[in-house]
Amino acid sequence: MASKEEVELAVKAIKAGFLTKEQLGPAMIKQDALAKAGTQAKLFAILFENKAITQQQYQLLLQEVGGPSTKSFPADPVPGFKISGKLGTGGMALVYRATDTMEGDQVALKVMKPAHMINPRFVAQFHREAELLERFDHSHIVKGFQHGKVNGLEYFAMEMVDGPSMREIVEKEGPLTEERALKYTIQVAEAVQYTHKEGIVHRDIKPENILLDPEDNVKLIDLGFAKPIGSQEEPEGTTSGTPQYMSPEQAQGQASIDVRSDLYSLGATLYHMVLGDVPFKGGDNMEVMAAQVLNDLQSSETKGGKISKMMHYFLERAMAKDKEIRYQTPKEMIDDMKAQWEGMKSLEFNPEAVSKPNIDANRNQPKNASKPPAAKGNTSISDRLRRNNPPSGRFGKPFRKD
Repeated sequence: MASKEEVELAVKAIKAGFLTKEQLGPAMIKQDALAKAGTQAKLFAILFENKAITQQQYQLLLQEVGGPSTKSFPADPVPGFKISGKLGTGGMALVYRATDTMEGDQVALKVMKPAHMINPRFVAQFHREAELLERFDHSHIVKGFQHGKVNGLEYFAMEMVDGPSMREIVEKEGPLTEERALKYTIQVAEAVQYTHKEGIVHRDIKPENILLDPEDNVKLIDLGFAKPIGSQEEPEGTTSGTPQYMSPEQAQGQASIDVRSDLYSLGATLYHMVLGDVPFKGGDNMEVMAAQVLNDLQSSETKGGKISKMMHYFLERAMAKDKEIRYQTPKEMIDDMKAQWEGMKSLEFNPEAVSKPNIDANRNQPKNASKPPAAKGNTSISDRLRRNNPPSGRFGKPFRKD
């Protein structure tokens, strides 16, 4: 007789589309007959023998439910790729470290979870993500190589990024310096500028989807929720994304959203980088989404001296509830932040650039010698930015000191 665990796994296999009830029934009857004859047989061994399910499908089911040790597959699920370890689990897929056996390159192999393979919409999203990553060519977007379906599994292979996510960095190191956070934010904004030109809105920008490579540059990943800008493919009221970072219009389930939604999510990600936590919390996802729509940023956090007035301005501008007040394009955000970031860099102390004082020469100078006139036009970029674009509140009024 089949054990409880075998039956539960068989049910999952049926839900995943790997197995049918018509195939399961005879296998269970055969297992019972063998038991009466004094031979104990595993249910899935009989299913393998009957060619009702493959070893690869079985192993993927075990990976999803956290079954017996599956550090390696008895037969690699995707021909041409040798799996060496598990990188992580997402909402829709499992991701493995693998080697392209033809080229010898390390890749990340993404395999769709069985439970989602029977949903045509999820399969279409999975294929679209793979196709977009294969089509896109940008230094701050992970590169896709190939995708397909083999051994009953949906998969795609993409560039391997050996580095932590932005969330892992903040959890380990605490809030980032403003200069470092701006550098990463600008790079993500450049990736969003590219996807925008390609007619795509990402819809799930968050610290977990930003990886840092060994050269200290970011890679934007996970286009599972991406869709064409202005697309009405989902019913009004359907939400897609991560509540803690989604824009008010996403939280409201508006069918048509644009790049300004991604810029809001990037602002929420910047908030997490510099303050070490999400901007809005709640008891459940509905409460968080309600806060995205209704609540302002907490002044105790943004005005409590933890961040500069300029960073306060960036966060207020990027996360404005009214999308007409937000940054309207990635370029606008990039130009604004890049000026401030370069201004910060210009103020860095460089000992090699400082000339040593000539004490003897100074001793021979008359006491009433006039100082050399200051060079004109030598103000820093950050000074010019503050003069031309002073930090302001959401409605254009200067910030007040609390």
